[in-house]
Amino acid sequence: MYYGSVISSSETPTDVSKRVNLTLPDIVYDNLEAWAEYQGRPVANLAAYLVESSIREAKEKGEFKTLKDKESQKGE
Repeated sequence: MYYGSVISSSETPTDVSKRVNLTLPDIVYDNLEAWAEYQGRPVANLAAYLVESSIREAKEKGEFKTLKDKESQKGE
């Protein structure tokens, strides 16, 4: 079971997790809560894992873009 971020070799132990507040539709929260309950973990922990997993997947597919990427394309 996943209970936190894995520190990569580029991160230092001084890196700290950030907090994000978000608003979810009731049905999305209900589904997230049911899934987290089934896995025996807090809803926030499952949500953090899903966000991290989605970013990793987007990077692997080449779909992850940032404003920095956009700005560097303008200069070309």
